[in-house]
Amino acid sequence: MEVHHHPQLHHEKKPWKEYFLEFLMIFLAVTMGFFAETMRENISESGKAKELAKSLYHEIYKDSIAMHDKLVLREQKDEQMLYFMKYLKDSSLTHLSDQFYPSFTWTYVITAGVIFDPNDGVLNQLRNSGTLRYFKSIELQNAISNINTAIFKVRDRNTHEYTFNEQYLRPFMLKYFDFSWYNAYLQNGKLSILDAIKQTHFHPAAPPQIRNLADLKRDDAIALAAYYMLILRSTKQNTYPEYVAASHTLLQELRKEYNLSNE
Repeated sequence: MEVHHHPQLHHEKKPWKEYFLEFLMIFLAVTMGFFAETMRENISESGKAKELAKSLYHEIYKDSIAMHDKLVLREQKDEQMLYFMKYLKDSSLTHLSDQFYPSFTWTYVITAGVIFDPNDGVLNQLRNSGTLRYFKSIELQNAISNINTAIFKVRDRNTHEYTFNEQYLRPFMLKYFDFSWYNAYLQNGKLSILDAIKQTHFHPAAPPQIRNLADLKRDDAIALAAYYMLILRSTKQNTYPEYVAASHTLLQELRKEYNLSNE
């Protein structure tokens, strides 16, 4: 049997400098690739952050305008409720003044219309998608956390107002309120209630009456309106200012970080 002998290959030993150079080139290639990928991700995240910041800014700015409008309505409602309670105290309930039923409407009908309901669509997107990490500023992250807390408190307070309205105000209104007058006041549905209350001179064909007047107890009606006014004032003085401050801070941080404007 023939035996084949394979020739032994002899590799020359490279100088250590060549090994080091090869290692260095591989290391630099991997490092540069890593930095290039990181830079690409940072640029992508920066662009997404700017778009999210812009959406968040416009959402909060729009709500800040809505909050201002609700505060104005609450001031008007407060004045009308004071008139309503003062009138109930010692004025005629059979020959009503022209202002009585508009104030009755402000007190017991215009309820949901003065409640501020914040929008948090973009905030929810940030929380649920994990994109909140795109915002690197600690101050901005804190401002977002604070607005989330303020929104939770506003909604909790809204629930309290809605519950009181349903349990106490609505039954009172259904028993004593003159809906024929109300329908004429709204011009048979042509006007919204917020448009109707802007009327300065309204004289219906038939004067309004308090339904079930024999059952109405002045002191109870005044107490109900007075307690409701305390609830509204507490919301306006304690809950809403916290939201206003949080939204103001968040808008400031977004403007500073991303050079945004109200346009």
